[in-house]
Amino acid sequence: MNEERQSHTISSLNDSQRRNLRIACKHMDALLKDIEDALNTDRSHSAFPKYINDIAPLERKAIEDYLALIRAQLLHALEGQAIEVEKPKIKASHAIHIALTFIEIAIEELSPGRMRGYGPVSENGAIDLNTVMRELQSVVQQLHGYVLQHISPNALDRPAARKTGKLG
Repeated sequence: MNEERQSHTISSLNDSQRRNLRIACKHMDALLKDIEDALNTDRSHSAFPKYINDIAPLERKAIEDYLALIRAQLLHALEGQAIEVEKPKIKASHAIHIALTFIEIAIEELSPGRMRGYGPVSENGAIDLNTVMRELQSVVQQLHGYVLQHISPNALDRPAARKTGKLG
């Protein structure tokens, strides 16, 4: 019995093979997450939904059950080769901060000066673009300030964050 248990905790793969198995399982889990996103399209608040929901509730439940089974098998495969599942390393607050920073950059790309790269911008077009930018910047900066102040205040203890007022 002890030998049986030991054979399940000693890997039959070399380090490179184990690393590839872990990477493949992680990739498959990401693809399963994509399937979940497709299943949850009706629950999404996206301004630009990616999918049309054509899955009936009964089918949805069956697919969710299969996803759970596949994930259990992924974990079992890793466990069988004595491969630990990596713990998350990125804080949600940091991911939100980074996404908001990229949104702020995308908003700047809407400036009339930047949009001239796509052709001449009329005076009215420039006014409209500046309005769009101002409105977007206002709400995004409010959210970003909220995240920095309320969700990740300890992050501002870092020297770079004190200088810029942002996480880094």
